[in-house]
Amino acid sequence: MLDVAIVGGGPAGASAALTLARAGFETLVIERSQFPRTKACGEYLNAGAVALLCELGLERVLAPMAARLDGIRLSGNGVRTELRFSRPGWALPRAQLDDALLQSALSSGARLLQARVEDVTQEESCAVLAIRETDGEVRAVRARMVIGADGAHSIVAKKCGLTVESFGAQRFALGGHYSGFTDLEPFVEMFVEGSSYFAVNPFDAAHANVMVIVREKDLAARKDDVDPFVRQRAERLSGNASRFSEMRLDGKRIAVGPLAHSTRGLTSGRVLLAGDAGGFIDPFTGQGVYLALRAGIAAAQTIAGALKAPSVAKGLLERYEDTLTRDMQLRERLAQVVRSFVRYPLLSKRVARNLRREPERARALVDAISGCGTVEAALRVGNIMRLVA
Repeated sequence: MLDVAIVGGGPAGASAALTLARAGFETLVIERSQFPRTKACGEYLNAGAVALLCELGLERVLAPMAARLDGIRLSGNGVRTELRFSRPGWALPRAQLDDALLQSALSSGARLLQARVEDVTQEESCAVLAIRETDGEVRAVRARMVIGADGAHSIVAKKCGLTVESFGAQRFALGGHYSGFTDLEPFVEMFVEGSSYFAVNPFDAAHANVMVIVREKDLAARKDDVDPFVRQRAERLSGNASRFSEMRLDGKRIAVGPLAHSTRGLTSGRVLLAGDAGGFIDPFTGQGVYLALRAGIAAAQTIAGALKAPSVAKGLLERYEDTLTRDMQLRERLAQVVRSFVRYPLLSKRVARNLRREPERARALVDAISGCGTVEAALRVGNIMRLVA
């Protein structure tokens, strides 16, 4: 029987596997995809994510592949605001990030099995995963603890009864790697209109990750001409038809959705959820990879403590649940506040004016989003109210 089985080899799963393997636990990563893989993502790593990757020892491998990002340029309702980071972030393709993280975990002693998890059950002394391997064979994997890090539509969360059904209008992300630019600078550019937005994350002056967030009905209406649709939406939201006229897709187009996933908890018996499997925060504020790394490391540390001292396991699991749930709630609230600032014309103009007048308050907001500061500081009533006054 294994010490730990981890479902999913993305940032949450791989960071957990790396942490556990280095601590001497027998760790198996079960991943259905072949790495390196293309992944639907804005491919923006905030300063908090960069710091965690450096703490994990991956700076030497990843830094040469990453492009430096100095801030965000946000446009909406005729207002343009530039927000600089206290510490730089990175633009880095997920194929490179995910593969480097997973390979580091494997080099540290974790094992990899390419298979799909189909069921999760629990016995007194272990959790049991029913997996289907690439040859079609179904077998059982037993582990003392399991981490579900299998993304926003987690089969682990579903089988453990933790998934909460989503209702209402759904949104999807479209995009990929594009070239044809000439003027990109080291800033993430975001153009917002209502619930839709368009983001450009530059790898250099001519190449970028481009993602457009759209409503389901818009996607359905344009499913047969996606690339012209992406270009048209980019031109409309940016207000600059010529700037994106030469934009062209390099390689594979990416689509993902719906962009919604919530759970009723992060733990169930011997199972912990980490990353998007535990709850999906709107990608608007770009915290996804940072939160996945934090959760993966925290899940690994929780399990390490529980396996070493079973008498305190229950308390450790409860602390994991409480700490991450509170943090997710605060960050979702922060994302909602930022979205409201951008979506409504009157608020947009006031906030843009006050961000220029009060750089310290602007810094607290940007630092919270980028992982350099606390969300509590940014959400204090005085800070928020002064920005909209």
